[in-house]
Amino acid sequence: MTPSVSKNNVIFSAGFRVFFPLAALSAVLILSYWVLLVTGIADFLPSRFSPVSWHQHEMIFGTVVAVIIGFLYTAVPNWTGRPTPTGMSLAGLGLIWILGRLSMFFSAMLPIWLPVIVDGIFLPLAILGIVSALVGSKNKRNYFLPVVLLFFAALNIASHLAVIGGIDFEERLLFLAATLFIIFLMNVIGGRIIPSFTRAKYPAIEISTPVIFLPLSVLSIFSLAIAFLWGAADMVIGGIAAFAGVVTLCRSLSWKGWKVAHDPLLFILHVGYFWIPVGFFLLAYGSFTDVAAFSHAMHAFTVGAVGSLTLGVMSRATLGHSGLPLDNEKILTVMFVFVNLAAISRAILPLVTDASYMGILHGAGSLWILAYGLFLVRFLVTFFQPKKLF
Repeated sequence: MTPSVSKNNVIFSAGFRVFFPLAALSAVLILSYWVLLVTGIADFLPSRFSPVSWHQHEMIFGTVVAVIIGFLYTAVPNWTGRPTPTGMSLAGLGLIWILGRLSMFFSAMLPIWLPVIVDGIFLPLAILGIVSALVGSKNKRNYFLPVVLLFFAALNIASHLAVIGGIDFEERLLFLAATLFIIFLMNVIGGRIIPSFTRAKYPAIEISTPVIFLPLSVLSIFSLAIAFLWGAADMVIGGIAAFAGVVTLCRSLSWKGWKVAHDPLLFILHVGYFWIPVGFFLLAYGSFTDVAAFSHAMHAFTVGAVGSLTLGVMSRATLGHSGLPLDNEKILTVMFVFVNLAAISRAILPLVTDASYMGILHGAGSLWILAYGLFLVRFLVTFFQPKKLF
């Protein structure tokens, strides 16, 4: 067997090896080009989506979706004892994801329905890869995942239809609902793995989380998504957001994350979840006062929560499933610091300083790009190396 063939076999042996590097690369490229578009350095975007909508769509349905599928294709076999797609099937899914990104960028130059089909087909096909494992193992605890992901896929297709005039709906609201469903997934899955990892490594830390926090947080997130989609009044949205913030904050504090601050690879998960209540409180503050712009809350969710949790989960999963120790390497700590500085710059700094929008955008964008760029620097070679067994 030649080295090149061996590497091909390794890269397509697990979902994280394909979709984590694709997610990190897209996080770097999409954000870089978005900054160039906003600052006027670049003006070439042959997409039917506006620059803002293209940026929102690609970060949500491109980058984040790649992280979600990479994580599930790695976690579901552990949960069920049954495989998810590997080999040519996994390679095909990766290719479809790439073609989806290209079709989004060049959509104005393509037949009107082609980007809808190419980009829209990825999630339904990827979902099939986990359904057989969940159903075959009767893993009822996670049956909700395909259902939620199908709704997520529907929001993606709806955003395409809204842009091409197939439905009369504001795509911004669809992206908001999609963001809240990402928060829902992080709330549920993060609520499992964060306290679990903390207990496993530090059994002396007593963690006691009231069971009621999970259904209350889920209900509030779903209610908020519905309120936005139905165009509810600001006071209603603010009230739901404030309630969601209190519940998720209490849930976060019950895990006592401050006690693992010396352990960046674990602490980043606590910090990432903590950004969720911050986002809800900023949303409530903006709804009640009109002082905080809507974008502040959204960037607390996306840059803070999504950025921190995706980098933390991808790093842990890549190390663990590559047979490497879960060490707190300096490069990992630096990228965790960078992504949180980006979140503070984008979500908090505009509320407490008169710094220019372009200055903040450049600073936060550069920190985000550095964070995900460092992830690629650290792990790109690892994705092509066989798992170490001892």
